[in-house]
Amino acid sequence: MIDRRFRILLPLSCLIVITSCDSESGFSGTPITQVPPPPPLPQGSYVVLSSDTGDFIGAGENYAYTNADSRITVTAQVARLTVDIDGDEGWTGEFELPDTFLELEVGTYTNLTRYPFHDTAVGGLSWSGEGRGCNTLDGSITIDSVTYNGGILTDIDLRFEQYCEGNSPALRGEIHWIADDTTTPPGPVVPPPAGLWEPMQGSTPATGNYIYLVSEQGDFIGGGADYLYVDATAAITIDAADGRVSVSVTGTENWNGEFQAMDVLTDLEAGYYGDLQRYPFHNPVKGGLNWSGEGRGCNTLTGWFAADSVTYTANVLTAIDLHSIAKAVRPRCLGRSTGFSS
Repeated sequence: MIDRRFRILLPLSCLIVITSCDSESGFSGTPITQVPPPPPLPQGSYVVLSSDTGDFIGAGENYAYTNADSRITVTAQVARLTVDIDGDEGWTGEFELPDTFLELEVGTYTNLTRYPFHDTAVGGLSWSGEGRGCNTLDGSITIDSVTYNGGILTDIDLRFEQYCEGNSPALRGEIHWIADDTTTPPGPVVPPPAGLWEPMQGSTPATGNYIYLVSEQGDFIGGGADYLYVDATAAITIDAADGRVSVSVTGTENWNGEFQAMDVLTDLEAGYYGDLQRYPFHNPVKGGLNWSGEGRGCNTLTGWFAADSVTYTANVLTAIDLHSIAKAVRPRCLGRSTGFSS
């Protein structure tokens, strides 16, 4: 019988960190504030967003994306630029110049309103995502440089600023895109980092297929219990396709797991996959995971999995040894799980 070992740890938990700092200057007068320099911009294509406090779209956060950590798709049609980001967050930007332009040109364009409901003689823009968008907006676009080759856009530097619903908090963005950027996402970390969770010695069978789940108290998915499944007590099924390993357990309880590699891989490979989100709503260039069952699942989660060994024979997965950990963002899910071997 093929030996497939599969270990999964899923501590699905909310992590809330609240910090506060109080300081006294120790002297009278106006203190001198040292402003740190801005971080260096990434190499190659990138999109950088800066959201003021109170801005509905960016929620007061800063974001940065490159081809190493996200899918950045840029298309140009006549004098409109469309930018799509599929990463840890998902965004879409639309930038259209006045209808007198036949292509994108260097310049600053002001008094813009929300695309596609804008005045075509003036131009429009819109940046939205994560389920958030403006009903109305005001803003501007500045194109610092743009190059076409044979009528095809090859690079562009664009900055924009938009104000939702006429409010003062702004969302600002900078787009630097090069068509021939060869940056690619990294693969899994090999070997996996030291210190990752492993099941306690003796808690799993020495031979044969198994799935072992460890659930912390308060965990919504596992209910705070531990579970061990072997071939004699449950039907354990593993399928592999398109860089994803799918696991199902049919026994006293029923479970399903998904472990997706980054989209540059056609097969899941040995190594560590970190900073993951819930499959199938994950960042495609990082991979994703999910564990659910008994009618319970998490809406959102973060975590990692490590494939200690993976074997394919004639393009068919024949052996795998994997363990994992995940934390739910919302709702509160606390739990651990490990285990599979056949």
